[in-house]
Amino acid sequence: MTPIIKPDSRENKTTIQVSKDIKEVLTRIGSKGESYNTVVARLISNFTKHNKEAEKALEPIEYNQTNSKQIKISGDMTISKYERVIISIKDKVNAKNPYLGPPVSLEISYNKPIKKEDDLYQIDLKIQKVIFDNEVYSPKEFFGVLQKDMVYCEEFVHYYLRSIMEVIKIEFKKSNFFFKSYHHYFELARWRTLFLNSKLSPEILPDVESILSDLKNEKTNKKLIEDVKDSYYNKIKGYGTYKIKWQRD
Repeated sequence: MTPIIKPDSRENKTTIQVSKDIKEVLTRIGSKGESYNTVVARLISNFTKHNKEAEKALEPIEYNQTNSKQIKISGDMTISKYERVIISIKDKVNAKNPYLGPPVSLEISYNKPIKKEDDLYQIDLKIQKVIFDNEVYSPKEFFGVLQKDMVYCEEFVHYYLRSIMEVIKIEFKKSNFFFKSYHHYFELARWRTLFLNSKLSPEILPDVESILSDLKNEKTNKKLIEDVKDSYYNKIKGYGTYKIKWQRD
């Protein structure tokens, strides 16, 4: 039977988009150690206490017949609430040599854009499950690390960036022209050229930039290094190579 993976507690969180000016205001009015979520919750609480029209102001504005919404809080402050979409992406286990590796599927979730011209849109992509050989694995089980630590596993980063490109292709109808091989996904210049030519939301690129930058940094967590080394992925990624070699012999 296919094992059931319990949802991570972080899956109960959503992503909201605000301008940089609003973000700076939230930082200034927040107390030390206070999260943006807490600051916004306090502002909403104060707003509803002192504004009789609060309920009307909090009515959602819907676009394009999707579940993604924008909620006007007050003045020019607007919170974007995105619908979460789940899709499956097919790839190969040996990412560097895809012709040699067996197939693998990734189940990912991401924010569906409210509208194509949304400059504040962020994908907020999560790799939820990995399906290999009719078995279901969490990213931690398969790659040895959680998504937040994926820079410890170069192949995990590749699957993540490839998934981002797949979402861009689905939602914005942009081709995968710039990324034809494994190593192309790790070239920041290609991503910048893609965004420049395609006029995509500038809020997506910093996520890619930070990951590629962290990937180049020295890895200091020995436990994570060992977890990746001993991961299931590391053990099976040469499966296709060995199989072909055996057939030739």
